[in-house]
Amino acid sequence: MISDAEIEVYYSIKANPAVGVCRVICEAGVDGAEIASSGELIAAMASGFDAGRVLFAGPGKTDGELEHAIGEGVGQINAESVGEIGRIDAVAGRLGVVQRVGIRVNLEDGDSGHGKIRTGGGAQKFGIDESQVVEAIGLIEGLDNVEFAGLHTMLGSQVLDADVMLESCGLGIEMAIRVSAASGVDMKSFNFGGGLGVSHFDDEVGFDVVGFGEGLKGLIGEARKNGALSETKFVIEPGRVLVSEFGVYVSRVVDVKESCGETFAILDGGIHHALLPITANSYRVVIADRVDAGGCEAVMLGGPLCTSADQWRSSVELPGVKVGDVVAMMNSGAYGLTASMNMFLSRGTPVEVLVIGGECLVIRERSTAESVLDGQCISESLE
Repeated sequence: MISDAEIEVYYSIKANPAVGVCRVICEAGVDGAEIASSGELIAAMASGFDAGRVLFAGPGKTDGELEHAIGEGVGQINAESVGEIGRIDAVAGRLGVVQRVGIRVNLEDGDSGHGKIRTGGGAQKFGIDESQVVEAIGLIEGLDNVEFAGLHTMLGSQVLDADVMLESCGLGIEMAIRVSAASGVDMKSFNFGGGLGVSHFDDEVGFDVVGFGEGLKGLIGEARKNGALSETKFVIEPGRVLVSEFGVYVSRVVDVKESCGETFAILDGGIHHALLPITANSYRVVIADRVDAGGCEAVMLGGPLCTSADQWRSSVELPGVKVGDVVAMMNSGAYGLTASMNMFLSRGTPVEVLVIGGECLVIRERSTAESVLDGQCISESLE
């Protein structure tokens, strides 16, 4: 996309935390990983990422998670509130280290209006309001066990227009310059966040990664002319755009029926496996062994869960669907299992298979019905 001399790329683990997938991405040469929980830290390190190249972001970090992250030596923790800064300092003090801390900023002008998921501008659970950032930097500078590392923004998610994304990045740079001037502190790092989208409809144009990279290089070049940003490390943390198009969710048809003139195909998988792809109802769906077959008819797809939520919101066109067919949902590599209602109605998790170099590797075993008891404590007095 752009050279590592201009920007560092950190994979956002939340998009797909499967260790087999993360390991491929790590070995491909990204600069690090962005995490939002202790579980994701464990996944990142099991995948080969060095803790020193991990950024820990996200609201609601517990003291236990902070102790875990600081104890493992994570490179940076991005604080989401003034109170969290104090807790990071306290935990770092107990562990006898100085922790690098960035500030997640909720920009005053942070809503581009083009992202499908709004994470900036107005009242937010994310980040520290821009009006409070200078005070927060002063707090960090006055504490013994933390060191100010830079700023972090997030202006949207699933943005498909590279120009809109560049406009948002420009707003972030302008904010960094304002904050640096007001605080008197040079920016060691500036994180643009993620937000690069993927197309799901045939009439949608995919995100122009190359054009975005060239445009971002230009923005950074201009930013470096400002003394406060001349030595800044710029970071971007893509997730969805790196894994979505490489994933396929497959489920078998277990029943076909008619209801009020509509055809329903009931599958053995649903929102406990792929909540976002199913509820979005915008992912391409095909019969695995008849991808290009004609004679399609409108079919409503539903999963096995006893809730009306476990169903496509509108019909899809499939060729003569029948019991035993394998339905494949394309573009499901991001926010599938990781964003789903695992264990709902005590349904288990699916097998995950990595196909690489023509070889199929099982990277997560399918759970069994008995797995519902895993981790449960059954007292003998209740027997």
